[in-house]
Amino acid sequence: MAHELEEPDFALQEYPGRELHDALRRHRERHPVTPARFLGQPAFVITGHAALRRAFADDVRFPGHRMYQASFEGAIGESFISMGDDARHRVYRKLATPTFRSRAVAAYEDESLVGIARELVDKLSERIIAGETVDLVSGFTASFPYRVITRLLGLPRDRENEFHAWAVALLGFRDDPARGIEARNELTRYLAPIVEERRANPQEDVISGLVQAEIEGRKLSNEEIFSHIRLLFPTGGETTYGTLGNLISTLFSENLWSEIAGAPSHIPQVIDEALRFESSIAVLPRMSASCETEFEGVTIPPDSWLMFAVAGANRDPSVFESPDTFDIGRTSGDMLTFGRGKKSCPGMHFAKRNMIVALQVLLERLPALELVDTNAAIPRRSVLRAPDALRVRARR
Repeated sequence: MAHELEEPDFALQEYPGRELHDALRRHRERHPVTPARFLGQPAFVITGHAALRRAFADDVRFPGHRMYQASFEGAIGESFISMGDDARHRVYRKLATPTFRSRAVAAYEDESLVGIARELVDKLSERIIAGETVDLVSGFTASFPYRVITRLLGLPRDRENEFHAWAVALLGFRDDPARGIEARNELTRYLAPIVEERRANPQEDVISGLVQAEIEGRKLSNEEIFSHIRLLFPTGGETTYGTLGNLISTLFSENLWSEIAGAPSHIPQVIDEALRFESSIAVLPRMSASCETEFEGVTIPPDSWLMFAVAGANRDPSVFESPDTFDIGRTSGDMLTFGRGKKSCPGMHFAKRNMIVALQVLLERLPALELVDTNAAIPRRSVLRAPDALRVRARR
């Protein structure tokens, strides 16, 4: 299949609202794997659900670690998502990710998540009662996931506002290497004395768990702990921030905010459908193997960019009936939002609990809101998709 470069660039195009989904539908209807562009380079986008499931599981043709090595490993350092599929990767993943198993997440939620959400929402509530318009992005979605991560790690609370800036800089290493390295160094200097203190005096937090973890006689070094935390902030924080924003945007655009506030038992179903309907990682960049390969009848040159279009697969009509409809009664759960295979998201349980608790507290404290700026609330971009602002006020 010859490259046709008339398509907009998935890294550079804004793709507000339906524009992204319409573009992915056109690709999917043409073929499950089609030519595209990414960062000005020829690429392929995989939009069909069955094809994307196979691609996620194919670590030979589409090795999951190569994109991370090429994009932000230089700032974050080596981590389990940038390692190849070998025994070392399996041991490191077992050492680094046990905190995000569902049992640990459930225990943390009861003690901390609700309290963090209420801290933020109560500040907004005071302003809304006073008649102000507030932005739920700057006031809640951009803060909540970072506060959760810092407290889960057991970090001091005096610099929580800096973590978002560090996370963005780490993710943007490819475009601004100097700022990415600066953020890496600032975060590492902040973490170093804390990690040493936890080695001497372990506590009930994630850093202590990382320090104490041991498998097959292997423990994590300080640098491995640093790289895991440097990875956690941008991947866990930014994706949850975007997904929460998309969720809130969707509820307002579908006129469901007050309805769900009156039926809080539906919140888990709302979260599942929101993760399918408008994912924050709508298009996940990957790289192909270093040799020519064929996939779905398409010849893919060595070292090609692949766009794993999760948003396209999650709206594939062969899997989801009326896929462009937000339906909280939907029973099909085969969404690909968290990926598949060995590089699937280990924090999926934690991310869902964050979203459930966040929405519960927002609806409990602020059940009667109206959206003021509908244009700013539209989700934008494809790789890190989120609304720019969610300006709301008390419903009049």
